Amino acid sequence: MHLRGRWWLIFTFITPGLVLYSVFVLSSFAQGVQISFTNWTGYTPTLEYVGLDNYVRMARDGAWWRAVSHNAVLLVIIPVVTLGLALLLATLITRGGSGTLRAVRGAGAYRVLFFFPQVVPVVIIGIMFSYIYASRGGLLDGLLRLVGTDILAVVPNGPLGNPRTILLAIALAAVWSSVGFYMVLFLSAMSGVPQELYEAASLDGAGRLRSFAHVTLPLIWSHAQTALIYLAIGTLDSYALVAVMSMTGTAADSGADVMSTYLYRTAFSFNSQFGYASAMGTVMMLGSVALALITFRLTKREELEY
Repeated sequence: MHLRGRWWLIFTFITPGLVLYSVFVLSSFAQGVQISFTNWTGYTPTLEYVGLDNYVRMARDGAWWRAVSHNAVLLVIIPVVTLGLALLLATLITRGGSGTLRAVRGAGAYRVLFFFPQVVPVVIIGIMFSYIYASRGGLLDGLLRLVGTDILAVVPNGPLGNPRTILLAIALAAVWSSVGFYMVLFLSAMSGVPQELYEAASLDGAGRLRSFAHVTLPLIWSHAQTALIYLAIGTLDSYALVAVMSMTGTAADSGADVMSTYLYRTAFSFNSQFGYASAMGTVMMLGSVALALITFRLTKREELEY
């Protein structure tokens, strides 16, 4: 096939997707940015431009900055714990090395067990953990009673009723729901590591930990980097889980309001301030791009060939 014919073939297949993406995605982003410079309520037929007033208001909004701080806490807890557990589980389930290093028994069953939460809708996970954390009759309360403590009785609605523990409770639910997906991702990456490298490491006296640190991790680093960026952007949103478990999607701040839940209430409550909510959405979009670029930059390292 001539070069010109090859380019025409690529262009033919790419163009429909680019057109649909531009119409339904890029145009929506552009419209949201445009609305962020107005005081539109979502119902009036005209737009009144107010310049940067919405962004100035956001900079002075204490509730917005409180939501940003909650997102920052989740950005520290969820990616670190999720990816750490996923790497640990993937290492234990796979051979992880050579010689005397073998996968744990029942590795196939563990793959299915850990991946199962990934097929459960986020809303169902939120409802399930809300019952688990319930101060009366919840699973956590029952387990604590078995060991002779009734600590949840003094907290209304369990951990979800305490502003000091609600973020941690939501973060644990997020970790449980997503760790299986990243475990499978790392399992796929580890399957491509040549066993000869583990053989060499074993001859040098390396155990499972040293084999992981000096052989496995450097060779799957690009997968770990991609997982970190993807998980960080997902954590920046966190609307569904936070809204279900804390009711901040429709109610007042319960101690776990994040940017997306505050944006939702601003748009569909608070007199329908779509212009102000669009400014929040624009900042979140730019923040997601900046977060991805910063994460990529900080985790960039030389590619290893094998």
